[in-house]
Amino acid sequence: MKKFLSVFICVNLWFVNLCFADAKIETVAGDVSVNGVSAIVGQQLNLNDVIKTSAQSNSVIMLNGHTVNVSEKTEATISELTEETSLLNVLIGKIRAKVNKLKARQKFEIKTPTTICAVRGTDFSVDVSADLITRLEVYEGVVSAKEEITGGEVLVNPGEFTTVQKGEAPAEPKALEGEKVKSETEEKKEDFKSEAQREIFMEISRDAVKERAADEIKLAEYQNGKVLMDVRGARVRLEEYVYRPPENKSQFKYVVLNERENRFDFGKILFTFNKELPSDLNDATKYMFYKEGSTAPDWYLTNLDSIMSNTYDKILEEASGGKMVADDPFSPTGWSLFFSDYKFYISNEGSTENSGRGKLMWQFADNGDNIAKPDEFTFIKNTSILQTNGFENISETFLTHKDPADSTFNRMPDGNTTFHFAYKDVYADGTTVEKHNYIINDDGKVQTFSDIASSEDISADDIKEKILTLNFQNVYTSSLFEDKYSTDDGFGKRIDLIFSSKLLSDAGILQLPSSLNQ
Repeated sequence: MKKFLSVFICVNLWFVNLCFADAKIETVAGDVSVNGVSAIVGQQLNLNDVIKTSAQSNSVIMLNGHTVNVSEKTEATISELTEETSLLNVLIGKIRAKVNKLKARQKFEIKTPTTICAVRGTDFSVDVSADLITRLEVYEGVVSAKEEITGGEVLVNPGEFTTVQKGEAPAEPKALEGEKVKSETEEKKEDFKSEAQREIFMEISRDAVKERAADEIKLAEYQNGKVLMDVRGARVRLEEYVYRPPENKSQFKYVVLNERENRFDFGKILFTFNKELPSDLNDATKYMFYKEGSTAPDWYLTNLDSIMSNTYDKILEEASGGKMVADDPFSPTGWSLFFSDYKFYISNEGSTENSGRGKLMWQFADNGDNIAKPDEFTFIKNTSILQTNGFENISETFLTHKDPADSTFNRMPDGNTTFHFAYKDVYADGTTVEKHNYIINDDGKVQTFSDIASSEDISADDIKEKILTLNFQNVYTSSLFEDKYSTDDGFGKRIDLIFSSKLLSDAGILQLPSSLNQ
């Protein structure tokens, strides 16, 4: 059985990182330049290179395996780069660095016009204002801040910040406001959860979504941006990121924004876990859907809330009561995620139904045995009263209807070798919802099996690398959609979203198989 990520590849990557310094552009969103020339993803960086981001632009760079998020309106120079030393000079703006554990003699430093920040930890940000005041915030580990003229130095611990002015010793570290979360009661945490849900369900205007994204992306754990073509040949600017709300350390959020010439679509998914998430998010996400073995994972999803919208119409999904269920309660060999409650809504801007969520199309409510059975699903009918799908119990006051799960599920209209899947749900009140899923490359070409596995002797690692260059395009249409804010482009009223496999894989949301026969 061939492995997607073989021991041989891992050992070689480890060896390469030890042998020479490595710096490159990982992601680009908006106007990013290196030495005055537009930056491109994968571009190698060299000593003295100047990275500059314009307004509403950002980039992620890798320095010797360490991740540096460069925020908008920032200018930074690679001042020293060897296999043991990474030194970045931030002239103005903000960066956030996620530094791997340093070995003996290894060094990672951020220099500003007033300060040298020497890393003894893993996660921090440095912000240089227009008046050259440096603000250092530490989220994990310990970072020292030293003012160059006075030589004054302070150690900044997790959850603290300091400010440094030229010619003055660094200010005594103070607690970050987000650290108050640690002392909040469970009731307060529920308030935070509800507030996060309100954002997911209610905040759909283009300006509000973009304004929030501009703030969150500065502290995003993972982010990606690129320009590509969709299946219809339209140019799309894709931006996506994963963000941890500071007020609730058991949550993270995935956000994707799509801008076309005549429309704006976005999606958000809020993941809520059973406890505070680890510093490495992948430790929690890698088992959030399934885990092999006799023991359940330490972290599991308790709630999942999502929205897809064209800024007028929206589709909402709300799952709660999440738990990991064993395949055999007496002798488990695997654990699967199971939600005891699930709801699916469709609505428009200004909807007041169900606290603004919209029209409830169907829901699932488990009876406590952790098994999804037909009589636990209810679907909408003409009078907007939910109808039981256990046909033996249907009274004459209910309408017969098609069960959406049994309608046109998983059709492949372009043939069974092409990655285009179509679904159509028909409800008792006449409402229809249709979804088309595509796997495409950056040129908008729908992929086939032969595109991904181009020859019989292609390795599993090559297949995985190919998948990580591809994108998913999900197109929803519905008889309920009005799509008032989009210009008619001849393809109808819809929600039309593209997101990359790479970011989803990096964050652990997309679990790629570990072998060719999975």
